Amino acid sequence: MTQKWTYETLAQADKATLENILRTGTPPDLEELNGYIYCGWNHEWIGRLSGIKFKKGFYKKDGLNYGFNETVVQDHQGFLGQWESGLHKVRPNQLGYFKTAYARDQPVTKLSTPYLHLATFDYTVPFHKWYLIFFSVIKDFVVCPNEGDNSLMLCKAYLHFSDSFNVFYCYFILGHRYKIRYLPW
Repeated sequence: MTQKWTYETLAQADKATLENILRTGTPPDLEELNGYIYCGWNHEWIGRLSGIKFKKGFYKKDGLNYGFNETVVQDHQGFLGQWESGLHKVRPNQLGYFKTAYARDQPVTKLSTPYLHLATFDYTVPFHKWYLIFFSVIKDFVVCPNEGDNSLMLCKAYLHFSDSFNVFYCYFILGHRYKIRYLPW
């Protein structure tokens, strides 16, 4: 019997297990992500640099699928606790925009070759303010640990500088989804 993954069991899994899920799993249905926001948690310590907790929302614009990040108040409870949005005036602080696609539909690179069966979040979009341009080097590969269940995703983030220079950043988990209340500007 195949294991049924939860947010909590993924958060406690080791890197070898997470990589195996990525290499053998199926991608989310990108259309089914639109209209939802997910609570995210960075699996590795390096995630503390950008905030160990965050949110990712998904929407459709001009017929294309996109996403964005929202900052979260860090409650120091790891993968447990709350995901309270950080606010900019009265709205959630939204930044880090990306397009969602299937890896097989994008130009093949050395980085993407092992993950052509997955989805990607690609931050090379023109929506970043000049002081947030560093987002444009991020490339995520995305899998549903439980096939056909778009409510939980496992992702692997890289800093993609060129086809021959990529740096693994961390694994992260997206789950606890709910309807988006504030779409990006």
